[in-house]
Amino acid sequence: MMTSKDKQFDDLISDLEPELAPKRDLWAGIEQAITNVPQQTTSELSSSTIKSTPWLKVAAMFAPVALVTGLWLGLPKGIDQQIEEPSWLTPVSASFELQKQQLLQRVSNTNVVSPNWRSSLTELELAEKALKKALIHQPEDAVLMKMLTQIHQQQLALISKSHQSKFTQI
Repeated sequence: MMTSKDKQFDDLISDLEPELAPKRDLWAGIEQAITNVPQQTTSELSSSTIKSTPWLKVAAMFAPVALVTGLWLGLPKGIDQQIEEPSWLTPVSASFELQKQQLLQRVSNTNVVSPNWRSSLTELELAEKALKKALIHQPEDAVLMKMLTQIHQQQLALISKSHQSKFTQI
C-alpha cells in the first residue's frame, strides 16, 4: 500500500541523476600528488613495520587496561566496591578463579622471575572489577565480555610468565 508521500518520494528519487560528476577535472591534482610524493618500496614498508612492531605490541597490551580504567573511573561513585554479580556472570568468574588458584598453587614453589608481578596482577584485577561493573550496566555488550576474557587471560599469562625460569623464557 503506497501512500501519496511514498509516491512523491519515489518520484523525487527517480528525478535524480544516476551519477554525480565533479564540477572540475580532478585528474590533474591527483596526477600532481602522485608524481610529487615519493613512493615507498615494499622493503621500506616492511622495515618500518618491523621497527614499530614492539611499540604496537606494548600499546595493544595496555589499551584494554586503559579503557577499563576509564570505564571504572567514569562509573557513578554510589556503587560500592563489592558488587553483586549477575547470575549469568557467576560461572565465568568461578571458572576463572578456579584456574587462577590452580595456577598459583602450581607455581608457588618456583622461582619468581619478575619481582613486581603482584602489582601488575592487582592492576589487572582492578580492570576486571571495572569490567564487571560495566557489564552490570550493559549486560548485552559483547565487547565488554570479550575484554573481560582478555583480562582473565592476561592475568593467567602474567602469573605463568613471572614464575618461569629464565631459561624457559628464552
